[in-house]
Amino acid sequence: MKKYVINVERKKHRRQHPWIYSNEILTISGTPNPGDVVIVYEHGKLIGSGIYNPNSLITIRLYSPVEEDLNVDFFKRKFQEALKLRKTVLPNEEDFRLIYGESDGVPGLVIDKYQNHFALQTYSLGVDKRKMIIVEALKELFEVKSVVEKNDFRLRDAEGLPRQESVLYGNPEPVIISENKVKYKVDIFSGQKTGFYFDQRITRAKVQRLSKGLEVLDVFCYSGGFALNAALGGAKSVLGIDASKLALELAEENARLNNVEKVCKFICADAFDKLRELYRKRLKFDLIILDPPPFFKSLKEKSRGLRGYKDINLQAMKLLKSGGILVSCTCSHYLFWQDLLDVLNAAAQDLGRNFRIIDRSTQGPDHPVLLHLPESEYLRCFFLEMTND
Repeated sequence: MKKYVINVERKKHRRQHPWIYSNEILTISGTPNPGDVVIVYEHGKLIGSGIYNPNSLITIRLYSPVEEDLNVDFFKRKFQEALKLRKTVLPNEEDFRLIYGESDGVPGLVIDKYQNHFALQTYSLGVDKRKMIIVEALKELFEVKSVVEKNDFRLRDAEGLPRQESVLYGNPEPVIISENKVKYKVDIFSGQKTGFYFDQRITRAKVQRLSKGLEVLDVFCYSGGFALNAALGGAKSVLGIDASKLALELAEENARLNNVEKVCKFICADAFDKLRELYRKRLKFDLIILDPPPFFKSLKEKSRGLRGYKDINLQAMKLLKSGGILVSCTCSHYLFWQDLLDVLNAAAQDLGRNFRIIDRSTQGPDHPVLLHLPESEYLRCFFLEMTND
C-alpha cells in the first residue's frame, strides 16, 4: 500500500481515544484520498494506522497500534478475536453482535450474526469501500449463507455515504434464532436496523425473571422481545404496543413459535396516544417496559428529546398499579445515566408518587464498552418500583 504519514497532537485526556479530529492534525505527508489508510505519529512516536476521511469531522479512525493494511487477514483476525470474546461472555448463545465497531477494533463496522446469515452496517468511508473484503473474510471463517448490508441509517451522512440496503452475498431468508431459550423469527433484510435488537439481552432476561403472575405492558414492542420473555416467565397477561404492522405480525408469529399466543396480545398504535387511551379506560399493569427508539441523536436536539422521554415515562407511570414496576430504557447516547434519572424523577414528581430503584442494566456483552471510548455506551435502563407511601 502507498504510505501516507500524518502527524497529530491530541489533548492529554484523549490520548487513548481512537478518533482524531481535523483540528488535531499538524502535517500530512502526501495526498491521501478519502478512505485511504494512513500512518499516524504523535511527537515522533508511532501511534498506529487509521482510516482517513478529510470530509468528516472525525478525520482519522485508528484501527491498529502498528503499521498494517486493512486487508482480509486483518479482518479475519479481528473477527476471530471478537468471536472468542463472545464465546467467553455468551457461552450458550450462537446468535449475537459479532463486531461492534471501535469496541472490537474495527471502526465504522457493525456485524450481527444470525446462524450463518450476517447483517452488516458500515459507517466509515474506508470500511465501506472494503465491504467485499469483509465478505471474503467472513466466508473464510464461517459457512456463510448470506451477507446483507443494512446501511439506511444516519451515521453514514457524516461520512458522505449514501443510505442503502442490498444483498452482498448469497440468499438472505428469515431465520429462527434463540436467546436465553426464547425463539425469534428474524427477517434480516426486511426487519428494522439489522433485523433484531441483540443489545437488550440482559434486560429481557431480567424481565423474564420478574414477570410471574403479573399483568405486563410492553411499549414499543417491535417483534415482541420483552413480551415473549414476560410470557415465558409466567406472566398472567401481556399487551404489546408498536406502530409498525410488520413488526407486530412478526411478534404474533414469535408468540406462536414460543407457544404463548394465548397470553400475548398486540396492538398497532402510536405509543403516546395509546397510553393516554389506556389511562382513560382506567387500566392498570403490574409491570411496564418502555423501550422507545432514540428521541434525539445529537446534543442540539436534546431539549426536545428530554420532553419526549418525560412524557412517555409519565404516561407509563400513570398506568402502574401500586407496587408496580417500570422498566425505562433509552438508546439515545446523549441521554446519560443522570439525565435519565432526572427525567424519571421529574415524571414521578408530576405524578406525585414515589419510586425506588431496584435494578439497572445496559447493553449486553456483545456490545462491549471501552473505558477510553464513552461513545461506545448508549443503552441505559432503570427498574423502578412504585412504593406504597
